Amino acid sequence: MGRQIEPVDGAGLKKHRLKASVASPSAFAAVLNFFSGNLKRQTLLFVVVPLIFLSYFGTLAFAIFRFPEAYDWRESVISHLISPRNNPQFHSVASFGMAITGLLMIPFAGYINRRLRFASRLGANIGAFAFGSGVIWLILAGLIVSQPHHGASSLSRLHEISARTAAVSIGTGLLAFCGCALKGYFIPGMGKKPYQLRLLISWILLTLVPILGVVLSGCLLLTMRAHLPFLSQIDRVLKNGLFWHLAFWEWIGSAAVFLFLLSSALFLPEQTIG
Repeated sequence: MGRQIEPVDGAGLKKHRLKASVASPSAFAAVLNFFSGNLKRQTLLFVVVPLIFLSYFGTLAFAIFRFPEAYDWRESVISHLISPRNNPQFHSVASFGMAITGLLMIPFAGYINRRLRFASRLGANIGAFAFGSGVIWLILAGLIVSQPHHGASSLSRLHEISARTAAVSIGTGLLAFCGCALKGYFIPGMGKKPYQLRLLISWILLTLVPILGVVLSGCLLLTMRAHLPFLSQIDRVLKNGLFWHLAFWEWIGSAAVFLFLLSSALFLPEQTIG
C-alpha cells in the first residue's frame, strides 16, 4: 500500500508565514526602541542600570582581583586593566566589559533628550549628541588597546585619544543636560515644576565636582611642569596628595556618570512633557 500524502492546510500555512513575517519587524522594533531610549522607567532601573554596574564595575573589579601585581586605584589608571602588557591574562574581560557598558548607555541619550525638550530642544539635542558621541568613543576605547602584548602598535595613541574624547564628550553632554534642567526648573509662570529639585542638585553635584577636579588637577600639572622656583615646595606637597593623580579622577568620574544615569531614571518625569 502506497504512502498517503496528508493534505496541506492552506490557512494554517498562511497563518504560520504571517507570524514569521511579523516576528522579525517586532524584534527590530524592540532593538530600535532600546537604542533610541524609548523605554520605561522600570526597565532602566531594574534592567539597564544594574547591567551597566555589572558590566563596568563588575568586570573592572574582576580585572583588579586578577591583576598581576597590587593595583592602587588612586594612582593606577583604568587603562592598565585593559592593557595586554599590564594585564596579559585578563585584560579582555575589562575591555569587553567597557564596550558592553557603552552599548548599555546608548538608550540614555534618547531617554533624557525626550524629557528635556520641553525646556530647550536645542540644548537637549546638543546634550544627546555629545553624550551619544562620547559613548561611541567609550566603546572604541574599550575595544582598542594602546599597548599590545607583542610588538608595537601603529595606532599606539588611539586608545588614549578615544578615552579622552569620550570623557570630554560625555562631560559636555552632562553639562548640556544640566543646563536644560535648570532652564526648565526656572520657567516663570508654572505652578508645578517640570523637574524636581533633587534632580537638579544631584545632576549639578555629579557633573561639576568631577569636571572641576579634572580641570584643577590639569592646571596644577601644567603649572608644575613650568618648573618655577617658588612653586617647588607646592609641587612636593601635591605629588603626595590624592587629588593630584589622574587615576583618582577617572574613578570618581566613572562613579559620577553611573550615579547621573541612575538619578536620571529615578527623578526625570516618567512621561515626556509637552
